Amino acid sequence: MNGTDAGRLLVFALDVTATPGRTGQSAEYARLVARYLGEETFRLLFDDILEGAGCSVAHASPETGLVLLAEQDSAWAWPRRSSDLPWGRKQKEEHRAARMLVVPALLAYIAPTAADLEDYVEDHTRLLPDVPVSDLEDFIRQFALQQEAATANPVGDDRPLWWHWVQLPQVRSAERSARTTSTYLVADVLDFLQEQHLAVRRDNRPLTETVYRPRRRLMAHYRDLLLHDLFAGLQAFSTTYDSAARTSSDEGIQP
Repeated sequence: MNGTDAGRLLVFALDVTATPGRTGQSAEYARLVARYLGEETFRLLFDDILEGAGCSVAHASPETGLVLLAEQDSAWAWPRRSSDLPWGRKQKEEHRAARMLVVPALLAYIAPTAADLEDYVEDHTRLLPDVPVSDLEDFIRQFALQQEAATANPVGDDRPLWWHWVQLPQVRSAERSARTTSTYLVADVLDFLQEQHLAVRRDNRPLTETVYRPRRRLMAHYRDLLLHDLFAGLQAFSTTYDSAARTSSDEGIQP
């Protein structure tokens, strides 16, 4: 029975749209998560299976379920190919670098401190805020301009991600298409997160004018991957950024 249940739990954990609940398959997922959290023998068996498949549990809770992290060569690596990521596609260096900045900036924008990040993951009564594309772009731009003002113009191949951001136009012009603007790059990355069920699109306005809300699963997936200077800098800037621009909602959302 342990082996069968471990296999069932793995199927649920690999489905990013699955969440524990009270009825149907959601109730079955809830039962299996409870076994994982409450029975050491079952948890060790499941963790051993994951280790053999190149995975580990990054987060587990009765509300969210299991969030898995997979090694790059794992059969369940996400994404399967780096080129599937918005910042992994063949494109100009400044566009790729700017896209890489969006996810850590998003998390720093809504969680300026480590305690905020932890609370959003663990406290399911705390609602995640809505994030308009334009507000996130402005947050990143103001951060990049602050870094530029405090840093001599970097040269060479190791220019920081923020340097590439200030080279991009914020909005389209007669000479530039919309797809070359930083606003479009923000929207495109957030739309990718929505396609991966890691964010929710909150309205049906044009892509660069819309609003997204990250899912708790995104924060659980990334919180252990953000312990570096860039994220620390973004969080420090976020504590001083004008909080009036930040929006929230009283509506609930899936974890």
